Amino acid sequence: MAVTIFAAIDVGSHETSMRIYEISKKYGVHEIEYVHHTARLGLETYSTKHISYTTIDKLCNILNGFSNKMKEYDIHDYMIIATSALREADNNLIVLDQVKQRTGFLIKILSNSEQRYLCYKSLALKENSFHSLIKEGTLLVDVGGGSIQLSLYDKKTLITTQNIMLGSLRIQEVLQDMQYKTDNYQNLVYDYISHGLHTFVQLYLKSRKVKNIIAMGNQLQSFVKYMTLHHFGTLKSTDARYEKRNCVNRSEFDEFYKSITSKTPDELAKELNTSLDKASLLLPIAMIYRNILEETDAWQIWISGMTICDGMAADFAEKKEKIAPAFNFTDGIISTARNIAARYNSDEPHHRNVEKNCLLLFDAVKKQNNLTKHDKLLLQISAILHNCGNFINMNAVGENSYKIVMSTEIIGLSHKERVMVAYMIRYLDSSFPKYAEISDVFSQQEFIKIAKLNSILLLADAMDRSHKQKFANTTVYLRGSKLLITGKTLYDITLEQGIFDNNSDFFEELYGIKPILKQKKEF
Repeated sequence: MAVTIFAAIDVGSHETSMRIYEISKKYGVHEIEYVHHTARLGLETYSTKHISYTTIDKLCNILNGFSNKMKEYDIHDYMIIATSALREADNNLIVLDQVKQRTGFLIKILSNSEQRYLCYKSLALKENSFHSLIKEGTLLVDVGGGSIQLSLYDKKTLITTQNIMLGSLRIQEVLQDMQYKTDNYQNLVYDYISHGLHTFVQLYLKSRKVKNIIAMGNQLQSFVKYMTLHHFGTLKSTDARYEKRNCVNRSEFDEFYKSITSKTPDELAKELNTSLDKASLLLPIAMIYRNILEETDAWQIWISGMTICDGMAADFAEKKEKIAPAFNFTDGIISTARNIAARYNSDEPHHRNVEKNCLLLFDAVKKQNNLTKHDKLLLQISAILHNCGNFINMNAVGENSYKIVMSTEIIGLSHKERVMVAYMIRYLDSSFPKYAEISDVFSQQEFIKIAKLNSILLLADAMDRSHKQKFANTTVYLRGSKLLITGKTLYDITLEQGIFDNNSDFFEELYGIKPILKQKKEF
């Protein structure tokens, strides 16, 4: 049986950790070792936006230790990532260079959406538990050092996701100078947290019923340890395999909360046999979950125990075909796009028609132009979101749609991919720019790909320019250097034909294929 040893390294806000896994088709993903060291990059980033040389030196020493551990296992497959602590540092390029020179590691700084995607992949490893919970209103709450990610699932669909800058370390840094000016530090923390969470609930959960909360984050280990010591919550079966999870209901969490807030960080550190730094983070994390319980009707919190390292291992195992994907995240990405379109009252019959035509055109030319499944996904998202800018202003719809996409996270897409979608949409009502105008944003290869996908979107949109879905049973055939598009209709298509012909030159220039729209007058 072929077994692969894989290492996942997370350069986090509070600590840098490495988990080593055995991965095989027979047994799936199995963790065999976990090592971690405190390196509070977030402490500096969230207060000064700068990581000092002392901290860089400490990080390099930790990573060299990890490298030696990997040699013990003869590990060649690994992934090393960093999140907000490096993402927000003004000298992150210097940090990356120092790490590369001194350790040989190439750290990938994840965008927030990439980070959350890996976290959700870790949950999907627990296929039955995860799928069972998200059948009804379930809020995933991922508390990190720099921010909280709140994602609502219902009927196995991702409804919305938002990132709020309320991470445990960030809260601590913002309020540390104020704690000496008040007699009740807990109230100060709670007031700071409550506004952001209340706003999220009012904007995105007002018409939704939340029954379950899934708690995620590397800092939950101390929670589980405290609950185990004091017997808060129970171990409950979750699926037909009788797998167990740490779960607390509302009343049990209230007892836990009263207990943890009655103790000082020093007392917690001694009781949990952990550092004072770690113990001091328990209060803001507990308050975040307490506030979310108060704002929702959720009756239980499931403490997942899964980490971004588990997500890296799952992603690696899927790409190596060691495990089958436990959850169709492509459907989730498309579902998120549809929910964004609905939020901005986008014309659904129109964008679904444009989406259908885009996919027909794409499939006809993909082979000759080496277009991939992922390119098709980006085009599909652009079709769904292409006219959401009408909500802001009916003039310059492309520009307004671009701004909406640039301001809205789509879990599963990297920041660069979201920018690509935004640019496809941006130039629907204006000429596509020359490469020199956006060379600081895209490589030449990316520029050509965006232009090609934009030209497909232009033709598909032209075919429903009246927003009346005039064509039925549209067929697309590639015949040599001609793309024959035939739609059955008895409507007058003068408008659609005229706009289509105006946009056909751009398509022909990019593909070397002339698109021809034909009307077939029959039912």
